Amino acid sequence: MRKGKLGVVLCLYPIVGFLCVLFHLPVVCALIFGFVLAAERDEWAGRQSLQALGLSAVSTALEQLLRAVGNLFPSYYSGFFAFLSVAFGVLAVLVYLIAIICSIVAILRVARDQEADLPVLSGLAYRAYGKRKPQPMPGPYQAPYPPQGQPFQQQPPYQPPQAGGQQNGPQNGGPGQS
Repeated sequence: MRKGKLGVVLCLYPIVGFLCVLFHLPVVCALIFGFVLAAERDEWAGRQSLQALGLSAVSTALEQLLRAVGNLFPSYYSGFFAFLSVAFGVLAVLVYLIAIICSIVAILRVARDQEADLPVLSGLAYRAYGKRKPQPMPGPYQAPYPPQGQPFQQQPPYQPPQAGGQQNGPQNGGPGQS
């Protein structure tokens, strides 16, 4: 495990950032990113903390938006308005659940000094640092297998008709004569 300029293990900052996503603390997450950016100046820790900040901001904004839209519909009426209010509340909970799952996966990856590699946020974090996300190398080419089933039967070669022999045809008394 690498240590930063202050003697703290570098993976601690993103882990605390992703924990802030779990506990709905986007401001603390932003402070952690600012601290890593200003004090530690480590690119890897900065990218991971930026991903935590992005996840926190997106999940909090989406959740608040869904709850606000759900509150537009009066839930004390029964019927369609109550259904819409509950539906937007359930969507807000699903957004938070997805943020929890992403945070746990990211914490487990960052604890092993790997990239958090969140789907959209990792590319944005690389762009923020002026780099391109590394693409995996393509593997060796494997020729497709022949179709399974019956083995391949080769056709007998074409033999032209013999020049001097009898041919069965309508002129020589063969089939087809009427």
